[in-house]
Formats: sequence, C-alpha cells, structure tokens
Amino acid sequence: MIEVLSEAEMMNFIQSHSRYQIAQVTGISEQTLANYVKGRTDIGGMSFDKVIKITEYYNSLKN
Repeated sequence: MIEVLSEAEMMNFIQSHSRYQIAQVTGISEQTLANYVKGRTDIGGMSFDKVIKITEYYNSLKN
C-alpha cells in the first residue's frame, strides 16, 4: 500500500519544483497544477489518481 503526501507536502512539492517537469512525468496539465498553487482549485479535492501520480514522482526523486 502506498503512503500518499499530505495536502501541505503536495502543495510544497508543486510550488518548489518545475510544474512543467511534474506535468511531463505525471500527465497532469501545467494549468491544473497552477490552479492548485494559485488557490483557484482546492488541493484537498484533488482526485486520488492525481495524488498517486504526484506521490510516485515525488518518491522517485527521493530515491
């Protein structure tokens, strides 16, 4: 079972890394990521598949 990032960890990761790179790896559009950062879309409402993709990318960078 995968342990996913918290909302705060997710926001910090998106803000501190290239949205272009995250988009390329995860398939989540840069605009969607920008909407989370700018508060246009509540990050707490992010779909589970997006949470998994970002968490997996985050974990791949740590290894």
